[in-house]
Amino acid sequence: MTVHKFVLLGSLAGAAIALVAYSVLGHDDTGNVHTAVPTASPHEAIPTTSPVEATLPDMDSAELDQSDAAFEAENAAHQGLTVAFTWYPETDATANDAFARARPWLTHSLAERMLVDARTERGPSMQWGQWASKGTKVVADVSLGCSGCPPDSSTAIRRVATIRQTAITADRTEAVDSDITVWVTLTKNVDQWLIDEIHY
Repeated sequence: MTVHKFVLLGSLAGAAIALVAYSVLGHDDTGNVHTAVPTASPHEAIPTTSPVEATLPDMDSAELDQSDAAFEAENAAHQGLTVAFTWYPETDATANDAFARARPWLTHSLAERMLVDARTERGPSMQWGQWASKGTKVVADVSLGCSGCPPDSSTAIRRVATIRQTAITADRTEAVDSDITVWVTLTKNVDQWLIDEIHY
């Protein structure tokens, strides 16, 4: 037997074995492949995930109300004192006129007292006359604090106010020598806070 015949017979035998194996084992038909999908029995509970619920910090509503009340009261004090201590000596007869302009931020009882006798550390004097002759406007800058104040309540809030005044004329601006310090009591009147007491 020649070498060529031996190689030919070996190739035929290999092809026959491959043909038998193909027919016995089947073939890979990707078109008919079914992928198993896990299914749940109708009686099995399917676990569900729900979004995590956002929770707000547990804050006492009374604390929130108190904070809002303090903000409103301080705002009323700031506005009222700014108007009450901003003076126009050229047209104002006394500081009482400034308190008349601040009337919307004052309780009725304080307004009556202040319009009769506005007791301030400054008022009609030689300096007032000089301001009037120069057409000077005295502008107030108010800052509030609560150092040493009693605790706030739902009906009364007390603050310490520092009032810095600046005299403004046509050609110059000058700080008025000393600041004014007042202790202010604010009370709740229906739906708004009003200045009820001013102590020097």
